[in-house]
Amino acid sequence: MKNQFRAAVVSALCGLCGLGVSGTAAAAGPVGATPASVVEADPSKQEVWVNVGGFSRHFARDRGYNESNFGLGVEYRLNPDVSVMAGSYYNSIRRTTTYATANWQPWRLGDFKIGASVGVMDGYPAISRGGTFFVAVPMATYEGKRLGFNLGVIPSTQKVDGALIFQIKVRAF
Repeated sequence: MKNQFRAAVVSALCGLCGLGVSGTAAAAGPVGATPASVVEADPSKQEVWVNVGGFSRHFARDRGYNESNFGLGVEYRLNPDVSVMAGSYYNSIRRTTTYATANWQPWRLGDFKIGASVGVMDGYPAISRGGTFFVAVPMATYEGKRLGFNLGVIPSTQKVDGALIFQIKVRAF
């Protein structure tokens, strides 16, 4: 039953992220990378995490943003370098955001993994009128035995006030 649940979570998350999974290897990876070496599932490293949202700290401190961004999501680690995640949270402009991303973190610094999160999200009227848009965020991750977190940086642009984002997660299995 546990393996069936894991397979369902992987299929759902990979489908949301557009990766498509066959057996234990995903069919897509970063440009120029060998798919088997980048996104092949390693059964000893597969983990499911529940993301409970987190906090943001905006660079524009005077704009009254909501910085308590709680929500619910699921993250599935395929191997030490690759995970996929999807969920929803209450965003900085007090609306619901839904997201689906693939995370590639090939670099290590002690217990931290460093790389990027790439995917889609919605809920921000200044971008695509609140509809779905592409996102790419540098991200560092710490995963302990039961607790972890993701730390990202959203750069400021003409339409976006940048922020540091902090997402809390609990290992389900």
